[in-house]
Amino acid sequence: MAGGPPPIETEPAALRLEGVGRRFGALAAVAGVSLAVARGERRAVLGPNGAGKTTLFNLVCGDFRPTSGRVVLFGEDVTRLKPHGRARRGVGRTYQNSLLFNGLSVADNLVVAVRGAKPGRFSFRLPSAADRAAARRLAETVRLSHLLGAEVASLSHGQRRQLEVGMALACDPRLLMLDEPAAGLSPVERPELMKLLRALPRALTLLLIEHDMDVALPIADMVTVMKDGAVVVEGRPDRIERDPVVQRIYLGHGRAH
Repeated sequence: MAGGPPPIETEPAALRLEGVGRRFGALAAVAGVSLAVARGERRAVLGPNGAGKTTLFNLVCGDFRPTSGRVVLFGEDVTRLKPHGRARRGVGRTYQNSLLFNGLSVADNLVVAVRGAKPGRFSFRLPSAADRAAARRLAETVRLSHLLGAEVASLSHGQRRQLEVGMALACDPRLLMLDEPAAGLSPVERPELMKLLRALPRALTLLLIEHDMDVALPIADMVTVMKDGAVVVEGRPDRIERDPVVQRIYLGHGRAH
């Protein structure tokens, strides 16, 4: 009806996938995935091995180009942008396999990440006082301030995971993507990682792939479950935990550990 107030426009989602697919020959690794992640949301992507979770991550980051569909970041279609272009638009990520510099200290790894996020990152100048200060702030954020001088090769697996998160945060991302951050962590190490993730500022949108539901569900606001490259269930953690489809395709007769 005319004469009413204009509709309120909401902010575009941090991430919107519209029918995104990726084929490798005859194999459909990701098949027509559509989802929207709101700004500031914590979204977990779960599923058994081979479900297409990491391929989906690579499509969002630009490591793979979709064979169908669109990837939209903060309202901008980035489907054809390369990874560095998406990083400049606020995407940071970690990988399943460690990309740390084992022969350097924690502080130096963080300084490298800080420098890498700046223009002129390939210049041969010494790190500035501002670079060092930024590295110390990142170490505090990921709960490694007491290990700034430690060589990375001496860190525990859990501490390495924390450092990887710190390096991903160096580019001041708006969307942080974590690829199985708890993989290989002992039961003693998991709580420290969970504290770190819960303490991240809510302005930061978080998207994580995780196999361990005991890690993912307490952190997530929403959960997407994949199987055979497609989304099969989506909902809040309490619903996902008791969903019979999830129990059948992912958990078997009980929760995975």
